[in-house]
Amino acid sequence: MNRTEATSEPVPAALGRTFPTLMATSLSGRVVTLPDDAGETASLVVLAFLESAGEMAESGSSPFSGDFTENPRVKTYLVAVVGDSLIGSSLADRIRQGLRGGTPLAKHDQVLIYPEDIERCRRAYGIDDPSLAYIYLLDGRGIIRWMEKGTATPEGLADLLDTAGTLIEPLLP
Repeated sequence: MNRTEATSEPVPAALGRTFPTLMATSLSGRVVTLPDDAGETASLVVLAFLESAGEMAESGSSPFSGDFTENPRVKTYLVAVVGDSLIGSSLADRIRQGLRGGTPLAKHDQVLIYPEDIERCRRAYGIDDPSLAYIYLLDGRGIIRWMEKGTATPEGLADLLDTAGTLIEPLLP
């Protein structure tokens, strides 16, 4: 299967549930706890387990970030799950270095490294296939309002952007 094709799937079972707490370290060294640190914002959280999921993660996060770049009440977090049990510590360190070098300094607080047990993470977030990216849209209370896995489709992106617009509309001054 060509992973660059649109392979997105909605995951309705997660909708309406609170996003499980995730503690990770940002590229700037700050410990971030999601959804708490997202505050009263609409937040896109993208979980990627393997480097091969990077394009999938970008397929959903780039259009979202592009549409909401100027809005301070919208945040995007990329979470690289690099638990040593799956890929080994030396490769995890190389992934951290690669992300640090390929991410603009202004975004270092929103690119997170989650070094914990991968199997526990998979259970907590309902991850059945770690080769895919998992994209969650959270409201200001940490409730999952939209979710897909895989490469974003045009329909999925339209739904994501509409849902995000609905979430931030009441927050606008």
